[in-house]
Amino acid sequence: MRPMIKIIIIGDAGRGKTTLANNLSKKLGIKHYSTDDFYYEVKFTKPRNKEYALGEIRKIYKEDKWIVEGTTQWLLADGMDSSDVIIYLKYKNIFSQWWILFKRHFKRKDESFKNTLYLMRHVFYKKYGLSYKKGKPTHIDILAPYKNKVIILTSFKDINNFVDNIK
Repeated sequence: MRPMIKIIIIGDAGRGKTTLANNLSKKLGIKHYSTDDFYYEVKFTKPRNKEYALGEIRKIYKEDKWIVEGTTQWLLADGMDSSDVIIYLKYKNIFSQWWILFKRHFKRKDESFKNTLYLMRHVFYKKYGLSYKKGKPTHIDILAPYKNKVIILTSFKDINNFVDNIK
């Protein structure tokens, strides 16, 4: 297995990115970050200035070790270039994704039900290339230049096996 000290984790909302980042962080002793923390000034409501957010996350990408997870492509781009591995969480079933988002809503104090419904709609549009996501690059398109360092995990079982097999 390739060295893993600079790790990007991507995938749609509700796929387990944060859980995987937490587990890898504990196992490898590497600090992890969420692109949400750079993107939002006020969690899930008030975005930061884009240039400020990019400047802050680029400081992380210059460090020797890091794990960054998220969905915001413009915040992940520089990290993909300098990462050792990119883990893409890709599942087939949108209903399980919606269920996870619904359950997650009750655990988060800073995420309104309206925002949860919006997020469920967003992942549907994204998955099926509809509406405002029509014609936008998919995760596969974005990952194509990095195919030699991409690991695709397609279920929670795959994620658990992956973490368990890291030495």
